[in-house]
Amino acid sequence: MIFDCGTCQRMFPSGCKARNQHCQATGHSPPAFECDTCCFYFDDEHDRRDHMDLESHWIPDAPECSLCYFRAPTLQEVKNHEFGHHFYCGECNREFQNLNNIRQHLKSRRHLGSGVTCPFCEVSCGSATGLVYHLEGGSCPRAPLNRDKMYRVIRERDPNGVISIKALEWYGDRIFEVNPTDAWNSQCEAFECYLCHRLFGTLYGLRSHLASPKHQQKLYHCPSQTCHKEFITLAALINHLESETCRFIRFTQIQTDIKYIVSSNRIIEFGSRPF
Repeated sequence: MIFDCGTCQRMFPSGCKARNQHCQATGHSPPAFECDTCCFYFDDEHDRRDHMDLESHWIPDAPECSLCYFRAPTLQEVKNHEFGHHFYCGECNREFQNLNNIRQHLKSRRHLGSGVTCPFCEVSCGSATGLVYHLEGGSCPRAPLNRDKMYRVIRERDPNGVISIKALEWYGDRIFEVNPTDAWNSQCEAFECYLCHRLFGTLYGLRSHLASPKHQQKLYHCPSQTCHKEFITLAALINHLESETCRFIRFTQIQTDIKYIVSSNRIIEFGSRPF
């Protein structure tokens, strides 16, 4: 393919690399509306995109709409497309019936922030999910908690097993040992997790993966009788409830209730629903 310089119109039969070297050396630029893949260029961006759609000439990692085949140079443009054409919120994975409904959704505390702070150290956590991540991750200096200790507390205060899975035999978090020799996959030249076979470039990466909750027991389930999803961490459950996908509780209500869930001794409640 013959590529052109957009400034001096010089042609480069040897290809794109030669043209780009010329531009770097001279300060010139490629044509303004050049295809991402081939040497064609156009009078405007609309024609360029039509060509790339027709010929599938978008670069492989070009952002793509979650609901159709629309592509754009920037992720923000794709988000705007999802918002305006599909009434879709990518962050919450929710579709709405009309433009007004999604506009109201984006004005909610889910997106504007709820001002939730840690009841122990008073650090701002943004949302109920953020607060539970803060506590389960052991980040609070005044509450020596982690995933294991948090589950013990929740299980004691959830006698009917409405959010905690009561039937399982639970002895605390499992500890996974790593033998560097056994974990090394010589064919892939990487360290391999023997549980999920994911590859890691460093031994530290593999150890961090095994130290995470990824391969721990699922301890919680959605309280909705029609949902039945299970979760490894309390934070994952709270995030699920915040999304309102199962319509068990409003996002705003859980922001109010979360402090009572993690910092009191009474039976857990979500709004008027006793657990």
